[in-house]
Amino acid sequence: MSKHTTVAIASLLTLVGAAHAAPTIEFLPPGFLVTDLSLDGTIGCGNVQGDGSFETFRWQRGVGITRLGFATVPVLGIGAGSPDISYDGTRISATILSSNNLQTQGVWDHLAGWTETMPPLPPNGVIRDNSYGSAWGLSGDGETVVGFFWGTNGRSWASAWSSTTGMVHLPQTLGRSARVDAASFDGSVVGGWEDAGGPRLPTVWRNGVKIILSDGNGGGGGGVWGINHDGSVLVGFEFDDSVITRVPTIWTWNGASYDMQNLAYLPGTAPSFGQSYLATVSDDGQLAGGSNIFTQSPGGARVGIIWTPSTGVIDAMDYFAMIGVADQIPANVEIREITTISPDGGTISGIALLNDTFEFQSFVISLNATTPCPGDTNGDGVVNFADLNTVLGSFGLAGDAIPGDVNDDGVVNFSDLNIVLANFGAVCR
Repeated sequence: MSKHTTVAIASLLTLVGAAHAAPTIEFLPPGFLVTDLSLDGTIGCGNVQGDGSFETFRWQRGVGITRLGFATVPVLGIGAGSPDISYDGTRISATILSSNNLQTQGVWDHLAGWTETMPPLPPNGVIRDNSYGSAWGLSGDGETVVGFFWGTNGRSWASAWSSTTGMVHLPQTLGRSARVDAASFDGSVVGGWEDAGGPRLPTVWRNGVKIILSDGNGGGGGGVWGINHDGSVLVGFEFDDSVITRVPTIWTWNGASYDMQNLAYLPGTAPSFGQSYLATVSDDGQLAGGSNIFTQSPGGARVGIIWTPSTGVIDAMDYFAMIGVADQIPANVEIREITTISPDGGTISGIALLNDTFEFQSFVISLNATTPCPGDTNGDGVVNFADLNTVLGSFGLAGDAIPGDVNDDGVVNFSDLNIVLANFGAVCR
């Protein structure tokens, strides 16, 4: 355990023990990397990295993984963007293969499947390197896909798309590139960066009005990578010229502007050659995560980090020890990054490196004491004949929110029946 965190952790042991009893950890198969979680952390999405396809997948606790198709890498040899999921877990945004075999932004619905945002090209949009653009974020309500599309000046143009507005080009400085990486619940606040001809400047758009959060401080750059429910808390990184290093940063809305708080990086991080960042934040702004890269040289060491107001930035393994889950992590597993925290703050997911096989693997930590109960259709904490009868009574029906649709795929079929039978008799109260 890092010495600088010992006192802070000790002071929180009692509090965390009461708030987060009996946390559990689940490891996904190697090569399936989670990038975002639903409100309560029971559904997630990510990329299939292990086979090189970078196909988007949907994961559901207690049910498993569903690959969603339309991967660009097998066809085009290129991939980009980050899959993101709505609060209710029914919609996912990602970069997908378009109907005319180009890279585009897409949004998946659990009933309708994939919808592509382009083609057609938006005004002043162009096709570049077999791509219309890519998706990097999704609003919590699942209505707004954010990212960029390629513009006529050869730059990336910050974008927001919804079924009602179509593809919208957000304000950016002429001659610069920009990208949106995260969105609030209703999509009214989105954040990312604008490129000032070298450094990327952390940028937020509030109701379509662009706000540059930092001038780059001597060329080090920065970006907004996570946003809470109402856009009042932003996280990412910013170049701190006082330490000559990119550091984790939190911006907080004060009613008129954003106040910036640069946080400390972990001891041992090389000035100028290392960096530290936050990628995700809970809705209440009390829990954030990311990664600390000690040096960016090839093979340089890095660890996942957690931030809370009481602990500051600490090694994720120190936090996991504090909440009592570190002993569930095998010795050959190296925690590299915290990629996402569920909006309710109850679930943490990240990427681990398996040191014996050199494979990457995602983990999902539930901080709450509740036990997943797949197949419990009526929520009474036990899988029994009542649940079996629900599935059989709805068998063959299709639509939204059907009783007995255990895996939430819009139809009640043998997949749902098999989940109930596999868990029959389980008690999850």
